[in-house]
Parts: sequence; C-alpha cells; structure tokens
Amino acid sequence: MAEPPSIDACNNAANDVAESPSSTAEVLQPRAFQYEMLEESLRNNIIVAMDTGSGKTLIAILRIQAELERASTEKLIWFLAPHVELATQQAKVIATQIPSVQTRLLLGADGVEHWTHHCIADHPASRILRDFYHPYLAASNGPVPAILGLTASPVVNSKIGRLEELEANLQAISRTPKLHREELLRYVHRPSLVRLTYAAPMLDEGTSQIASRLNQLRMSLDIEQDPYVKALRADPLSYDSQPLKKAILRRKTYCQEQLKRLNTKAKIIEDELGAWAADWYVDACTRKLQRGVNDESTSLRLLDDSEKVYLEQCLSTLISCISPKALLSLDSARLSPKFFRLIDFLISQRKSEFTGLLFVRTRAEVAVLSHILSMHQEIKEFYMVSTFVGISSSGQRKANVDELVDVRAQVDTLDDLRLGRKNLVVTTSALEEGIDVSACNTVVCFDKPSNLKSLIQRRGRARKSESTFAIMLAEDNDPSTIATWQQLEEKMQQQYMDDMRQLQELESLEAVDEGDREFVVETTGAKLLLSDAVSHLYHFCATLLSRQLSDPTPIFTFNDVSTHLGHRAVTSKVLLPICVDASVREACSRSAWITEKGAKRDAAFEAYIQLYRAKLISDNLLPIRGYDKAATEVESQVEKIASLVQVAGQLNPWSLAARQWQRFGDLSNLHCSEVSLHCDEKMVAELHMLTPCALPPIPIVTLFWDANTTFRATIRPSSPHFSRPISAESAVQSTALLLSSVFRSRMAAENADFMTLFIPPAVEDPIQWAERFRGTIRGNKLKEIDLSLLSLPKLGIIRDMSHGGVPHILRGFQEGSLDANDIELKPQDIENEDAAIWLQVSRFPKRTDFLHAIPEQNQMVHPRTYKTLLRSEDCEIDRLPLAYAYFAASVPAILHCVGVRLTAAHLSNTLLAPVAFKNMELVVTAIAASAAQEATNYQRQEFLGDSVLKFLTSLMLKGKHLHWHEGILSRAKDHIVSNASLAKAALVVGLDSFILTTPFTGSKWRPLYISEHLDNPNGKPRQLSTKTLADVVEALIGAAFLEGGFDKATAILKVLLPTVSWSPVEDCNSILHSTHQAPLAYPPHFAQLEQLIGYTFTLKSLPLEALTHSSYIGSNVSTSYERLEFLGDVCLDIIVATTAYNHEPPIPTHGLHLIRTAVVNAHFLAFLCLTLSISVPRTNITTGNKKNDVSMSETSVPIHIWNFMRHAAPIVRKSQQDCLKRYEALKTLILETLQKGSYIPWALLARLDAPKFFSDIIESLIGAIYIDSHGSLAACESFLETLGIMGYLRRLLQGGVALYHPKEELGQLADTENVRYEVFREEGEEK
Repeated sequence: MAEPPSIDACNNAANDVAESPSSTAEVLQPRAFQYEMLEESLRNNIIVAMDTGSGKTLIAILRIQAELERASTEKLIWFLAPHVELATQQAKVIATQIPSVQTRLLLGADGVEHWTHHCIADHPASRILRDFYHPYLAASNGPVPAILGLTASPVVNSKIGRLEELEANLQAISRTPKLHREELLRYVHRPSLVRLTYAAPMLDEGTSQIASRLNQLRMSLDIEQDPYVKALRADPLSYDSQPLKKAILRRKTYCQEQLKRLNTKAKIIEDELGAWAADWYVDACTRKLQRGVNDESTSLRLLDDSEKVYLEQCLSTLISCISPKALLSLDSARLSPKFFRLIDFLISQRKSEFTGLLFVRTRAEVAVLSHILSMHQEIKEFYMVSTFVGISSSGQRKANVDELVDVRAQVDTLDDLRLGRKNLVVTTSALEEGIDVSACNTVVCFDKPSNLKSLIQRRGRARKSESTFAIMLAEDNDPSTIATWQQLEEKMQQQYMDDMRQLQELESLEAVDEGDREFVVETTGAKLLLSDAVSHLYHFCATLLSRQLSDPTPIFTFNDVSTHLGHRAVTSKVLLPICVDASVREACSRSAWITEKGAKRDAAFEAYIQLYRAKLISDNLLPIRGYDKAATEVESQVEKIASLVQVAGQLNPWSLAARQWQRFGDLSNLHCSEVSLHCDEKMVAELHMLTPCALPPIPIVTLFWDANTTFRATIRPSSPHFSRPISAESAVQSTALLLSSVFRSRMAAENADFMTLFIPPAVEDPIQWAERFRGTIRGNKLKEIDLSLLSLPKLGIIRDMSHGGVPHILRGFQEGSLDANDIELKPQDIENEDAAIWLQVSRFPKRTDFLHAIPEQNQMVHPRTYKTLLRSEDCEIDRLPLAYAYFAASVPAILHCVGVRLTAAHLSNTLLAPVAFKNMELVVTAIAASAAQEATNYQRQEFLGDSVLKFLTSLMLKGKHLHWHEGILSRAKDHIVSNASLAKAALVVGLDSFILTTPFTGSKWRPLYISEHLDNPNGKPRQLSTKTLADVVEALIGAAFLEGGFDKATAILKVLLPTVSWSPVEDCNSILHSTHQAPLAYPPHFAQLEQLIGYTFTLKSLPLEALTHSSYIGSNVSTSYERLEFLGDVCLDIIVATTAYNHEPPIPTHGLHLIRTAVVNAHFLAFLCLTLSISVPRTNITTGNKKNDVSMSETSVPIHIWNFMRHAAPIVRKSQQDCLKRYEALKTLILETLQKGSYIPWALLARLDAPKFFSDIIESLIGAIYIDSHGSLAACESFLETLGIMGYLRRLLQGGVALYHPKEELGQLADTENVRYEVFREEGEEK
C-alpha cells in the first residue's frame, strides 16, 4: 500500500477551526502557549482545545512548517475545514505565511464529492479511521498520517463519552495549554454572561394578516395551474408519468414549496419579531419577486419565467390587503416584546469603539431584523448594521423566494467591521466558527444556543476586555440549562489538563451478523463490506452514461427458500442495466438470509466483486473511468496551459548540414543537384548546387517575381557524389560572385564557408568564370560602343552610383535629347544633353520573398515596376549577366524550400523512421502550421487524421475491453484523442521542434555560413498553442493514412502515442467478430430488416444487439446497442471524412467540417431512419353479411428500421408515435429541401425533434455491419448509400448548398453584438 499523505491540520474532530489574526498579510508571531501546543503536537496526535480567537491557526501554521522540513517532497499536507468561507480564508492565511510551497484550495465547486467532518459514531470519517487507519497502524505496515485537531469545543452536545470516542477514533489526546496557561488567559478574555429575559407575547396581540392568509392561499390554489404541472402535461414524455402523479397528489412542486417555505418563515418572524415584521417580510419578498420577473440580473435568474410569473400573481393578491404606507414606519403595537428587549439592551451598550454580533436562527430573521434595526430611530443614530450568512458553493441551484439577503452584498462585511465602517453584524451560525472576525465587545444570541458547541463558539467571539455575552431567554425558560453547560465545560477542562489520563479503548457494541464478510483488495487495501455493497452498486449504475427513456438502476428479485422446519430463508438475484456486458450482468446471493435486506446486500456484494474481476471496478473499488490517475494528472497539467505552452525552437536543418561539412575533406563527397530557373517555359539560368547531404525530392518552386512575372525553380538531384575536377576554392569564388550580385551588403567579407556552393554547369574552371564576370563597367564606356550590337540579357545589373549604387534592370537605351513622350516617368535632377546616353531602367526588386505573390492591393502601386531614365555617366554595369542576378535573388526562396524538406526528411528518418514515409510532401504538409504561410498547411490532413485517430482508437478500445460499457469506452476515447493528450504526446516525443511556424519573408536574408549554423541546432524557444501541437499529431496520422492506409496510421500511432496498446486493425476485427457469435434465436421478421438495409448478416446476434434499446428486459439478448453505436459512430465519420477529403477539386478545411457536421448529425440520421422503408405484403380479410362470406385481399405496408427496435418502456413507444406525427407534417418539405434546396434544412430538422434513439440505431447498425463483414468499410458505405447519406454527401460536395447553421450565420452577421434567443411554439404546432 502506498504511504498515506500527512494531514497537518484536520478539523474533522469538531466543526470549528480557530480564527487567524485580523490581518492575514502580517507575519504571525507565536506566544509561549502556542509553542507548548506545537511541541505537544510533534510528540503525539493531539486535539488543541482553546477558545475562539486564541490563535489555533498559528499553531497549525507552525506545525505545517515543521512537517515540511522533515517530510519527503511527495507528501501532502491537508487542512480540512467544514465550509467554504472558512476554507477560503484559511487557504489565504497558509499561502501568505508559507509562500515557499504551493497551496491549493479545493471546494465543492472543484468536483470534490464529499467532505466529512464528524469522527464519532458511524459517520463516514469515523468509519475510515476505524476500518483503515487503526488496522493499518496495528499491522505496522508503515507510517500513517499525523493528526492535529483544532477546536474550541471537541464535543457538540453534553455527552461526556463522546470525547473519549473522538479521541480513540483520531488516536489523539485533547490538550489545552497547561504550562503557559496564565499567559493564555492573559490574552484570551472571557466575557461576562448576561441573560436578557423578555415576556412572552400575549394571545390578543395583533397578528399578521398576510401570514395568516398565506397558508390558506397555498392550499386553495388549483394544482393544475401550477407551471410545473402544466409543463408535465404538455411534455409528451412526462404525460401521465410518476412525477406528474406525485406533483398532483402531494402538491410537490417548486411553487408550492416556495409558498410553504415563505409561510413557515413568516410564522417564525411573527413569533420572534411581531406581526408588523411578518407583514414587511412577505411584502419585501413579493416585491423582490416582482422586480425579478423581467430582470435576469437578480438572484431569481435561475427560476423559470412561468414560475416567477405564477408566484408573483399569487403573492401580489396576498399583499394587496396591506397598505404600502403602513410598512414605511415601524408599528410599535405590532412588534414583539422580544424585539423591544433587544432594543433596550443595544441602547444600553452604546459606547465608543463598539463592535458586536447578533446571532439569529434563520436567514430570513437576518434580513428582517437588520432592516428593522436600520429603521429604528435610536438604533440607526449609533449603529451601522450589516448582515452575513453562509454561502453555497453551487451556482446552479434554484433561488428561493423567501431569501432576502443578497450574499453578493456581504463580500466586504467583515472588512467593514474590522475597519469601523460597520459596527453591528446580524448573522446566523455562519460566523460561529473559524472565520476571521474582529474581536467583539458584545455578542447577542437572539435565541438560546442549540448546543454546547454553539455556546462556546459564540462566546469566543466576545473576546475583548470587559466584553459582554448576552443570551435572550423567555421568562418561562429554564435558566438551569446555561448553568449546566458551564459546569460541563469546566469538567471537560479538567479532563484536558490531566496529562496522565490514558485512552480507554472503545468496545464494539454492534453484534456481528453470522453471514457478514468483506472483500479486500490487497494492492490498495480498499475494502467492500456487505453493508456498503448496495450503495456501491447503485453508484456504479449511476456512472453509466444516462440513456434517454431508460432507468439505469439495478433490479433485485427475491426467492423464498425456507425449509419445512419453519426457519425463514431468502435469496436474491440482481440484474444490472442491459448496457452492462451479459457475462457480468447477473449475480445471486451466496447465502440464504432471514431478511430480504440481508439477501439484497449479499447479491449486491457478489455483483460488485464480479464487476471488479471483470475490471469494471478499479483497485480502489470505484467505477473505472477509462483512464488511470496518472493519465488524468498529465491531462490536467496540459489543460491548465491550454492556450499556450513553451516549446522547443524550430529545428534548424542547416545545423545538421553544417556538421556534415566537417566530415568532408574535398568536394567529391558532396551531393550535386541541378537547379534551373525558368520563365514562360524558357530557361533563365542553370547552376549546380553542392550540398553535404542528399536532398529529398523537392517539387517545382513557384517564384512570384512581380505582379506580371513568375519564375519556376526546378531542383533535380543529378548524382550522389560530385565528380567534376573542381577545387573547393573555385566553387567558393563562383558562389561568392553569384550571391554578391544581389546580397553584397549582407555578406561577411571574412567568411567564405558557404553552406551551399553554386557553380556553372558547363565551365571547367569556375575561377576563370568568376574572374571573367567579376567587377563592373563604367557607364561612360557606352559612348565607345555600338549600342545596336549589345545584347541586353548579357549585361548585368545597372547600378545608379549617384544614389549609392541602387540596382536596376536595363530595359533599353536612348541617345541624344529627350522627348517627354519617350518615357513613362520623367527623370529628375538631370540636364537634357544632346550627346548623352540614357539608360531606360526599372528598379531591381528589393524584396526577397518570392514565395508569396504580391498582394493585389499593392500590385498597381509597386514602385519597382516603373521605368525611369538614368544617365550612363552616373551608372556602373555588372559584368555578371542579369540571368545570374535573377538566380541569385531566388536563392533565399530556393534554400528555404530545401530547408523545409530537410526538416521533414530528418523527422522521417529519426522519430518517424518506423513509419517509413515515402512521400515527403505529406510530411511537409503535416508539420506546416498556417502561420508558416507555406504552399500547403496541415489543416486538411488534420481533418482527415482526426477521423482516422477516432476510428482506430474506438476500434482498439472495443476490441481490447470486451466488458467495458459505452460510458467507459467514450471516456477512454475522449481522453486519448483530446487535445490535451495529443499535445502532451507531441512534447514527450519531441515533435514540437519539427513544427513549422515561422513564415519566410526573406527580410535581412544573408548567405548561409557553416560557422554560423554549426552550433545552432534550433531556433529560440517559442510559444505554441496546445491545439497546434495536437493538430500536427492528427495531420501526421492523416499523412500516414493517405500513404499506407490503416496499417501505416497504426504504425505512426505507436510512435506518437506509445503509452496506448495499439493493435492492427485486422486483429481487432477478428476479436470483435469472434466475440459476437452468441447462439441467440433470430426472429424471423428480422429477415425483412436485412432486406430493408440491403445487407445479410452472418452473425445473427449483431442485428439483435444493434436494435436493442437499454430499456429492454427479456431473454434472447446479449446487450443493448450502445457499444455498437460507439463503433458505428466512428465508422460513419471515417467514411464521410475520406469521401469529402478525396473530392476534386479539394474542399477547403472549413467546408469539410461543415459538410461532415451536416451529414453525421443526429437530426439528419434520425430523419433518414424515419424515411427509409420497404413495402411488405399484408393480407386483409373482410367478412360479409352472409355466413362464410369471407374475402381476402393482398396489400402492402411500409416498414422502417425503427420498427425493429426492441424496448420495454411505454414511453419509448409514445415518443415514437409523437415523433411520427411531426414527421408526417414535415417530411415533404424536408425531402424537397434535401433534394433541391439551396440550404440545409436545419430548422425543419430541429422542429422534427426526433428522440436520439432514432439516430442511435442507425449508428449501431453501421457498427454491426462493420463487425459482421470483418471490418469492411465498403459494406458500411453500401448501407449508407441505401440510407441516402452518400447521395446527399455528393450533393453537398458539388456545391450550391449553404452549409452554415442559421445560428452560425446569425453569429457572423451579428459580429460582436450579443444574440438573445427566445423559444416559443407557433399556434397550432404539435406539442
């Protein structure tokens, strides 16, 4: 058994944890008595019993710090608190005082199902300690948690024996400071007790007219008009149901309960505060309800509109008898003597620096009493009244009409009290325990405390010097009760201080039944008892995914096996829901029992053990969820950073090439590729490119030179090794000359270690070639040349030396004086000379990103496409022909494409080597994010890979876990295919460095030098979304599928998701086929089903399972259709996805998603299920008036798939019939829209509102066909063709049909505006 975590602060011992000091931000300083308790705690488990406000939280802080110093890092320290406010406050204190460790707050809203706070009797916490903690400790199997309890009162009531029981369960001793008790008393002041007696109200005093009429109103209401009853009547699924009968017979509706609650609270307020207070209370609740009818911002926002309106109408008539003016001022004659006794006491307590708490029983009294106090003239002059009540952790619970206190307004209440902005807080028991409240000098109990614990905790709030603790008591109340509590507390204090007192072991008083037994999991110590078995089994059934119109609870039957001797004996059998595998669905009690209760426990016990052995129950004896705890933790870690994660920088493929260079001594080991540049099918230039590594196949690179010119670069590997007798120096010189023609300003003069070398193909000595074309010609030399003999392409770049050598392209010559019509743009700052030679030029592009076309909006104004004139004397002309300059300018784009392929090749040769990719372009596409702006990106392949992954995951899970029901299968699949899991997998295997995200811009590009890339394997770390990581995984799966089908897709899954046990598709198909050979009787009429769907089953159990609803109870059944539906869903998805993906021309990614959604959604499938039919013959027999006058006639009737569904719930049948009525009214319009419409009939299908089981059986039949055909998706597709899915899919792929759902369209039109939907039924529409 794993070592349990350390529990440093546990308040299960009593529902009280001491307050922290008033400022949680300051560093707490311990006193001597606190150190005393700390040292005692380090020696033994103790329960610190000290007054409220004496500093128990600081003791816990010290104890946690001590444990952190001595405990191993994997240990956890738990601080348990009984309610939300206290837990929140203490978490803040701990985090402030111990900032070096992480503090995590867990509340009910975090999904924690149960907290337990009682360690006595048979409470769960007590049983955990009794059944696990003590046996584990007695066996000496290892360390157990240390326990520190913090309390002001370790017992709740006056039973002294409860203390010994508590100490025994916690294996702790109650302790109060003894060595430094005087110091404790010096800092913790006991208040003086004041009894405020008041006279009981006289019977003839005024009564509340509203309160007296409220109950009469509730009972006189017509229950049929109640919104809940009307809703049940209108719901076809709930008509004549058990909830409806219960609502009518017991008047158990929300509105009735609200009126009852309001009546009860009004009666309490009338008794405690008087008739005027009760009238005001009901009036205030009614007016709040009136405001909330049309105001969604109020606390009544979770009520149905019909309920709010109904209650408002009822209460409005009720309060009409009260004049609003009567409630604007206090009516002394109609207020209680108790209230006026409180007023007299508060007036007597008026003093500077007053702070007080006023405890009442109910939240309603908090609201009313605070209001009355704020209205009372003498009170409001001195007291600033506020309120505080408990806070629920549930935000979805319906509001109560009787609730007046707005918890949102009390956020600052305690701070206001601390800072003096408020000095009196009316509260409930919420402020009795733990919460940090400033020390008060007056505490008033408006009612007698309910128990000793409450008295001690409330008294502890009055801890200022010379404070007062007042309890209001009626004159006829027995004052001895308070005295008894004080005597008991003094006796308990004597017990605490007796350090020689020994723990007395608690003897078991429960008799052990003769048949009692337990089941223990050795690896975890988890234990199952007969007494727990029934609740455990119900919990397991509750975890099954809820199915429409079926009950997931187990069914128990009993058998009387009594003998003739008269001894009663009963056995039991339990039948679990039909969605559970047949092999573990039934269990019987092992023994005979006297009572049915015992037999039921026994059967449940055997059933649960049976589920455990089938691995449907974990080693902790809890229902499995489809993935282990470790996997859940990994998933949660990724989900916490779901937006962005820091990943490795993008792989630098040239770093690998640089390391290759170091191994070569000469050019003979280099790889040579022919690189040619074409424009309009004409070659512009060709050079040989030398690289230290072989290049993968590279497609033609399209280069967008300008708005009107496009080049194509072709890279052809010519030989594995370079064989020309050329020196390295000559190759370097030719490369330098080539690149310097365009990038001379970006080249390092001292660097000549080029990563790639370029040499002319037909030149024996590149040095001579370089010398020939190196340098420039002065423009004035043109006057000495016959310009008509010059070939423009043989000239190089024209450089305007008057403007720093700006490069241009020569377009022509012009001699002599200029004519304004000869040029498109007039030259500037030049003189018109008759003898001058003018060069007609256009700017050489400065941009180097030729991989992306110039945006259309920039094409017409691009300055570099304009022509201008330059004077020859101001220019120099490169000797290197212009064609090589074109080539040089294209080098950045060409090398970028080469680098991308090298990255993909490195990925394929390392991480993905087991996959053996042949088509490298599939890998390139898969790793290219859209941000990289490559020619292709992963989005379409990700769409396909998503379907492939879900298909293979579902097939693997179903084949591997034959006993798992669909709920577990779905959770397991969702976990494996979730973005969180895929993103984590990508990071674990190191896929992140291969993902292309940096777009090529060519900006500041400079030649690649070996020395600069040798030690730079990756770029800077970057941020990627987890969705991008997951998408690349799915895109690679799609790439593998495109190249090698499911076999290669499985191979890549083994690489990318190695923690999952992937099996070949053929093996899974064989397993599933072999496990569905149950010898079930095949109903003869199912032959018509096979005719209807166009498929004949070999395994006849499959169509039976595919059409068995979870409500079905009977023989000749294996299980219900959920597992087959689970498989059929992904079969349908993969067929639709592959068909849409392979369509020509290719469909954009967003369109693929929309089309798939339109075809596989439940509404559409349900409609096809209702539509597909065949005619079967029927014989009609009619009789005449005469004897033996009988005639027969043949006719035919349609039969549908849903007719074959097996179920046992009348409500299922009613749902079918109701849906058929809607179908008959809508089918013609839906069919016309599907066949000829320009949009998808989303709204019509929604109005059809078909129950989900219609679409479920379509998917389950697909799954059945897949298994029966040994995994033939073609057979499944044939059924889809029969059903009409494939035909409609083809229509959508051809275009012309609007794909967006109306809500999506409206959302796009609304842009950033909020859209509010109102749902209503048109008059005459079928309900």
